Amino acid sequence: MNLSKLSKKQIQFCCSIGIETANCTPTIVYAKLMDWIDKNFWGKADLGKPTEKQIELAKIFGYDIKYASRRVSFATIDEIMTQLNLNSIKSQNLKPGDKVKHKRDKIGVTYTIFSITEDGLIYFKGGQGKKAWARNLKKKQIKKLKN
Repeated sequence: MNLSKLSKKQIQFCCSIGIETANCTPTIVYAKLMDWIDKNFWGKADLGKPTEKQIELAKIFGYDIKYASRRVSFATIDEIMTQLNLNSIKSQNLKPGDKVKHKRDKIGVTYTIFSITEDGLIYFKGGQGKKAWARNLKKKQIKKLKN
C-alpha cells in the first residue's frame, strides 16, 4: 500500500495555474489548490502558518513546511501519519482476523481486526465503533505449541 499519485491531467491543470506538484500527493496538492482559491478568488492574504510542533514533526520525516500555509502543513502531517499507518500494515502484514494490541496499553487488551480503511484506520470486531490507527498497534504473535 502506498499513498496515491497525481494523474497527468491533475499535474497539467496545476501547472496551468502555477501550482508546484513535484513530490506532492493529491491531498497536499488539494490543500495548495484551496490556498490558491483563497488567495486568487477570495483575495485572502493570510493563509496561516504551521505550528512549531508541526514544523518539527515534518522535519523528522524530511519535510520542510516552515513556509507552508496552515492548510498545506496539516495536509503534510496527515500524509506522514497515513504513510506510517501503511508502513505498519505492510511490515506487520495486518489483515482482518489478526489479533492486535495497542502499543501503549499497559493492561494488554487484545483486539481482533475487522476491517482496514485505505488510510490505515483499523476497526475491531465487537462493534461499538472501536478502532485505532495501524501505527499504534502491534500484532500479537501466535505461540506455537511444542510437541
